[in-house]
Amino acid sequence: MLLKRVGVLGGLGPLATVYFMDMVVKLTDAKRDQEHIPMLVMNDSTIPDRTAFILGKSAESPLPRMLENARMLENAGVDFLVIPCNTAHFFYDAVAEAVKIPVINIMEEAVTAASGAVSGVKAIGVLATDGTVQSGVYERFAKSAGLRLLVPEKEEQEAVMHIIYDEVKAGRPADWKKLVRTAESLRQRGADAVILGCTELSVVSRDQELTQIYPWMVDSLEALAEKCIVTAGGRLRTAGRQ
Repeated sequence: MLLKRVGVLGGLGPLATVYFMDMVVKLTDAKRDQEHIPMLVMNDSTIPDRTAFILGKSAESPLPRMLENARMLENAGVDFLVIPCNTAHFFYDAVAEAVKIPVINIMEEAVTAASGAVSGVKAIGVLATDGTVQSGVYERFAKSAGLRLLVPEKEEQEAVMHIIYDEVKAGRPADWKKLVRTAESLRQRGADAVILGCTELSVVSRDQELTQIYPWMVDSLEALAEKCIVTAGGRLRTAGRQ
């Protein structure tokens, strides 16, 4: 079986990149090494913070390093790229234009997965960084899918940012129960499904098996991993999310 080679533009953050690789391996229906997806990974943790730049709190743009890494992966011979970071997709168009190979969009895949998570989805919620929320990129994809998008209230958003930056990125235990409460609050306000739209939240979900406990919860990193496997020509171990 001839599989396509995926280039992973990672380091955004480093742990989420490792979890993405683990997901690709575990979600691939493979009975031997040669049936797994070949990945070339650039886990560049030195890329400047995406949210800080988007919100105008930093003048240091992540884009030059992202473009450098994307071109390096392309020149190394990968067939397509993935970026296991939602906030970094603020720069998606620039990255896609800088290379000649396809770049899978994590937000598009997450919205697609959310629209089929439960029956009759009309509105979705998203838990993400301030940069992702304020950029409005998820809202664009939700609108294209005919869905209404809900985001957390101010205090809830602050709690999400605390989990992302002060817990997961800082290497500390994450308050997953607070994450679930925030997701359930979006459900109470009308969201039929809730996207974990930050790959640090995907780390929490994977550790606590949240998407198995809450079928209406969609892990954007898992949606990206599944699309990556299919695009590379591999087989999914399960038809749905684990």
